[in-house]
Amino acid sequence: MSGREINNSLRRAKLVPLLVGTGLSIVLCVGFVVFFRPFSNEDTQTTFGMYDRESRTPSVVPTLDRTASNNNNVELVQSSELTSIFEEPTSYRDGLVALDNMLQNANVSTIVELLEQSHNLKNTEKQRAAQVQIFRRFATLDPIRALMNAESFPTKLNEYFASVIYRDWSLIDLDSALAHAEQHVPTLSDEGKTAIFEQIVRANWDSTDDVKLLIAEQLTISSSTARDLLVSIEKDKPLDNPTAAWEEVLSSNNFGEDESNQLHQIAIAIIEKDGYEKFAELANAIQDRQIRTVLISDTLSSRVETEDFGTVFAQAVELFRETARPVVFDLVRRWSYRDPHTALSAVSEVPLFPLQERLEETVISTWIGNSPREVLRELESLPTEYREDALIEGIWSLTRQFPHETPEYLDEISDPDTRWPVMYIMLQNWASNNIEDAFTWFLDNPDLEIPKGYSRAEFLQYLLFRVTPETGPSLFKLALEYPVDESGSGWEGSIVGAIAREDISKAKELLPQVRDGPGRMTAYAGIGQALFNQSNNVDSVTEFTEEIPEDQHVEFYGEFAMRLRPQEAYEQLEKFPTPKAQGRVAFKLLQRIAESYNPFTDEQIEHIESFLTDTERTGLKLESRSTQQ
Repeated sequence: MSGREINNSLRRAKLVPLLVGTGLSIVLCVGFVVFFRPFSNEDTQTTFGMYDRESRTPSVVPTLDRTASNNNNVELVQSSELTSIFEEPTSYRDGLVALDNMLQNANVSTIVELLEQSHNLKNTEKQRAAQVQIFRRFATLDPIRALMNAESFPTKLNEYFASVIYRDWSLIDLDSALAHAEQHVPTLSDEGKTAIFEQIVRANWDSTDDVKLLIAEQLTISSSTARDLLVSIEKDKPLDNPTAAWEEVLSSNNFGEDESNQLHQIAIAIIEKDGYEKFAELANAIQDRQIRTVLISDTLSSRVETEDFGTVFAQAVELFRETARPVVFDLVRRWSYRDPHTALSAVSEVPLFPLQERLEETVISTWIGNSPREVLRELESLPTEYREDALIEGIWSLTRQFPHETPEYLDEISDPDTRWPVMYIMLQNWASNNIEDAFTWFLDNPDLEIPKGYSRAEFLQYLLFRVTPETGPSLFKLALEYPVDESGSGWEGSIVGAIAREDISKAKELLPQVRDGPGRMTAYAGIGQALFNQSNNVDSVTEFTEEIPEDQHVEFYGEFAMRLRPQEAYEQLEKFPTPKAQGRVAFKLLQRIAESYNPFTDEQIEHIESFLTDTERTGLKLESRSTQQ
């Protein structure tokens, strides 16, 4: 039993003092049979129940008719309409009424044809609704053949449809139904046997308990299971006067969880007996906003399990848009997860602005978050005013869920500054899922447009953060398979630096394979940064220069300093081993703060400038810069 069903059972148990009467549960009108529960743990339980309850098949059925013509042209024409009446944007109730009209004069061959056509219905809920109605009519014409046709369905559906057939068969001829069931039902699962027993008992509730237990024995159902089920059915019976029960619960001085549960069940009974308008009248009169909102939310949420979303949503907009607007939006979100196309169509017809606009935005946003690929494929189906934003949001959502599919949509974003964050989030998430594929894509696209002020090296950083000593070597090998760029640099040096963050020794092992050029200096600087992070001083970095050609030391110190925070570089400035090294670090530091944020005082700037050589002063145009300061 699901958590929701357990909760509902508890709620029903708490209503025992309010339950009255022993008759059949007739809740909508004459000829409407009460909702029944085929299987306690079927996901489709409430959907099936809804259609059964809303059926117009009479509870007093005619004598079995096996003589109807198999060549009724009118019926054949009507049967061809099955798909159209259920696929049109209409309510389930209207669809069921139309189907019932078809079934009233249908013969067995037409029933079989309709059942075959029901497989073509795209909407699963509508498909099951149609099949329930068809089998119920089938049961009044030829129940044994109906059972044979049900066997073509998967086991659980077969047993559910069998329970529907036995229910209506037992209304016509209980003895014949039991005689057949006694041979047939024991071959089914325990769940199937229990479901059939329940439906036969519900259809013949006026029988004595002894008769009901005898039926259970005939169906090989244990006495304890049968007794428990009879108690549960007894609790399911509707309230004799739900409005009075409502007032009684609300009059409680201490309204708590028990009262809230009771009120919820009473609300369901009121809707089934007197309709949504009566429920709205009572609910909207509740002064406590929290009690009112929770009740309306719980009640409408449970109704979408037994009715279609469209019906419940229409009632919510009409009756609760002022008193419980959050409930309307919650319904739309849930509907959007299940059927965004229908939800969007429905909210677009809401005649109230700006409510309509907010609801449309909610549907599209939920749809994008749940299925970005579908939204991007179907942009043309959205209202024109939402397409551009949906494109961007859809691609954003794609970067989170399916980053490897994002590149094909990047060209759809014309603004480079808008595209840039999409790109780096995509690369970051892709690297988390499959770093080798992400790196391959980066290497395969050397001409990727990068916004002004950024570089490919900065773009790659979002992948490098995901490199580990385990993944690094394969990425290093992959980089070597690609040619160097115009500057003579390959990307293997960046991989070495990324590996060094966690394993300096492994990074050093790869150094000899790094191709000459800027990429090698990148590898040196990455290892230097890792060494500095370990010791927090440049001594270990200076020792590392023994492994670097001497004519590259000054350049190395400059590249290394660019990886430090400006304040760190300033604090270490005097510790670099030679005046040339200090001058290069000072040059890089001043160059950096000129292009971005300057955290230093005038006195500190003067101190940094004191390390510059004449060549570096000229390169920085120091005089003009000093004037700006």
